[in-house]
Amino acid sequence: MNIARKIYLSTAFGVFVGSVAYAADPEKLGGFVLGSSFEAAQQHALEREWEIVPLSEHLPGYWSVEGSNLTLGVCNGIVRFVGEKLEGDLEEFAALVFKMRLELDEPDIQILSIPSGIGTISTIDVRFDTDDGQALVQLQSIRGNRYFNVHHSIDGECN
Repeated sequence: MNIARKIYLSTAFGVFVGSVAYAADPEKLGGFVLGSSFEAAQQHALEREWEIVPLSEHLPGYWSVEGSNLTLGVCNGIVRFVGEKLEGDLEEFAALVFKMRLELDEPDIQILSIPSGIGTISTIDVRFDTDDGQALVQLQSIRGNRYFNVHHSIDGECN
């Protein structure tokens, strides 16, 4: 097999894997639109038979979208953050980061592992700058349980 064909097949495979691992439009995770009103988000959730409930009384402005794997961050009545818990592990995480690198350029990567009273907590955060905010892909391990998330946010003042 010649070298050009190998490069083509490797690139095509990487793009395919990235597309399968993450097919959602970054600006419209779950159909929610960054920069839209909280009322529009509530209407969107209602149409999908989801319920938006406070994540915690100690985290005002952060909402869980029950019936989905999404969370919202709302500031001054505007959706500033959409997070999504994804299925997958290291391979899916790497495929998504690869795909986003092609679209968004080089990320800032932080790796942390600390012992705690509940066991070792490890995290890999890959942060990309976007035209109007940031995208964060995160792989966490807490006591051996892995969590894979992607978060998209827009810049803006929050009171």
